[in-house]
Amino acid sequence: MIMIIATGCKREEFIWGTRIGDLTYSEEVVLLATEEIGLISEVTANQIVFSASSAEIEKLTDLNIIVSGITERTPYGLLRKVTGIQSTGNTVTVSTTDALLTDIIKEGNIHLKVKLLEKSFSLKSKMDGVLVTGPGKTFDGLAVTLENFELFRDGARLVTLNGAIGISPEIDLTIKINGNKINEISVVTTLNKVDELTVTSNGAFSGGQRLVAAEFIHSPIIIDSLVFIPEVKIYCGFNGIVSGAVISGVRQDRAITSGLNYKNSVWSADPLINSESHDFSAPQITENSDLKIYSGPEITLRLFGTPLQTIEAAGYYSLEAQKTGSPLWRLFIGGEGQNSVESDILGLGADYSSTITIQESEIANGPK
Repeated sequence: MIMIIATGCKREEFIWGTRIGDLTYSEEVVLLATEEIGLISEVTANQIVFSASSAEIEKLTDLNIIVSGITERTPYGLLRKVTGIQSTGNTVTVSTTDALLTDIIKEGNIHLKVKLLEKSFSLKSKMDGVLVTGPGKTFDGLAVTLENFELFRDGARLVTLNGAIGISPEIDLTIKINGNKINEISVVTTLNKVDELTVTSNGAFSGGQRLVAAEFIHSPIIIDSLVFIPEVKIYCGFNGIVSGAVISGVRQDRAITSGLNYKNSVWSADPLINSESHDFSAPQITENSDLKIYSGPEITLRLFGTPLQTIEAAGYYSLEAQKTGSPLWRLFIGGEGQNSVESDILGLGADYSSTITIQESEIANGPK
């Protein structure tokens, strides 16, 4: 009996799954090799088409889950459940549906710790008036410079922005899995930010506008065959009303740390950590104003193309002015946004989001 039990344990260990780094993949997972990846001719939302078959493709069944790395046709990698297989001539069409992280990982710890540097990003798109350059040589993060960036136009009335928006993000993510179940998640994001914006208007304007000045994609980060890709949108905008021409500029340098945690099936958020320094130029204004100018990043961490975490953190300044008031004008700074984890690929049932709020404070006023 002792020999039979020992043999049985060894057999169970043998079929436990595929070990890659710190992770044990489920038996149903098929990690596509170079040959199979090279045979992919088309990928849609619910199909993978192979131009020819191979020994591994012939073994696929509707019990399998396909995992693939980066190729021209799979820029985010692949994570798909097989739902059907059809062969027509040399072509093999595999019908698929979305899969969860816990469908493929039996146990292990996923740990991603990275500082996102400008050199690892490539530009996806940008608007006119945006230059992809940093605000200073000592800043190694992602930054854009605005030169007469058109924020608002109505006939002859024009509002422009000049300055720089920069972000140097650091992400520290840990996911602990046991028995195909997520036990713990910790994601701590630190944002070193520069928001330096001067608004110039040749007349009265009002309303609101949010514009994506530029979009960037980071090079893939591969951890034990999992494909992570961060994407960044840098946006700016305004809300409010100004009754006449105005020129106003403020610079904010901030370091923000936001942490989210999942344990015992409960989400929680760490207290926000924030430090800042600022500078400004005295506004040139003669009419009433109630204006907010804001800018910041929206950072999305994707796992096999599916959003896993999104953090948005806008720095803003407000210009309040009353031409009969004393003081005539006041400048305020603050910050707002949110940090969220999305459940689509985690299978936790619901997203979790925590608000990022930096209390508004007055930095200057005048003349009295």
